[in-house]
Amino acid sequence: MNKFKKIAPETSEIKKELPFRVPENYFDDFSARLQTRLKADSHAIPPPRNRFIRYLKPALGLAASFALVFMLVYWPVKEFLPGYLAKSSVVIDTTEDDDQYFTYIENIDENSFYALITDPANEMGEEEGNLDDEELMNYLSSNVSDYELFSQTQN
Repeated sequence: MNKFKKIAPETSEIKKELPFRVPENYFDDFSARLQTRLKADSHAIPPPRNRFIRYLKPALGLAASFALVFMLVYWPVKEFLPGYLAKSSVVIDTTEDDDQYFTYIENIDENSFYALITDPANEMGEEEGNLDDEELMNYLSSNVSDYELFSQTQN
């Protein structure tokens, strides 16, 4: 204690009493005041009218926010930059021969494909049997993974 007086003489002189006090006669009529407050609070809160509206409010707010974003972003872009949002449709013209060829290539198994590469006249007609490098690369890229190609070239 003496050490505390040497270090902080001003704080050691402060009395050790609680600075807060209850007002005089506070608890004498406390229960009566509490009852009147509870009655006033129970009458002040209106009962909920419609619970459906309370559940519907967040969904309506979300829909309104999406509509607002649409109106602020999409509509001005559509009005002021009409070509920006234009959808381009790419049409690939294929002939019946191409469709037959692609169907044949898709349904071929590995052994038949190997036989076709080594002896194209054996599997197909003479005019259809010629495979160029681009067709071979397309087939390999669509049916064989890069790992399989790498492992086959290493052996």
